[in-house]
Amino acid sequence: MRQFPTRFLIFLSLFILNISCNQYRHLKRTPPEENCIEKFKPAFLLEEYKISVDVVGKHISGLLLIKYMPDSSTRIVFTNEMGFSFFDFGFSQDDGFAVYQIVPQMNKPALIKTLRKDFELVMFRNMDRNKTYNLTDSSIVYHAYPQVKGVNYYITDEQCSRLIKMQRSSDKKPIMEALFYDNFPGKSPDSISIRHLNFKFSIYLKKLVPLASQ
Repeated sequence: MRQFPTRFLIFLSLFILNISCNQYRHLKRTPPEENCIEKFKPAFLLEEYKISVDVVGKHISGLLLIKYMPDSSTRIVFTNEMGFSFFDFGFSQDDGFAVYQIVPQMNKPALIKTLRKDFELVMFRNMDRNKTYNLTDSSIVYHAYPQVKGVNYYITDEQCSRLIKMQRSSDKKPIMEALFYDNFPGKSPDSISIRHLNFKFSIYLKKLVPLASQ
């Protein structure tokens, strides 16, 4: 009986593992739907959220201010209840990003990159309509927006009447999921949850009295 080379067996095992780990391979690729996802885009004009962060066994809480600026940029500032600032991020209209201030403990490139991508997903940024496509699975539609690395998915029902959840994904599986609660067109959601799937990192936001109405 012929013996298979060890190298071939290793390659075959890796190939089977690669297929089994691809959570999107069973989905059918379809053309994008126009004017679907845009209607779910939240409007962050001047909002204050109570924020709770849990990362690798550590807990941080405070306030998160999201403000739309006169130059069409958006600022996101995270402080504690006493007003001490953990970070101050800026997102420009052309999808640029700036760190205006951050405490040394959080000034890590990997952490900044993760937070940037998380907020870009929930603010519906970096959505190139020329690259978008849909993946369908029975009554669920994954509206895909490719990024430099990975894909952002906005997942709706078949009629595009409900935004079920959002995902940041590698080529094969989701690495983060986000949910809106009580989100209405043209307004900011009442609550937002962000949960990473490959390590223990979660963010929960609960809106306080809208600042714009004060």
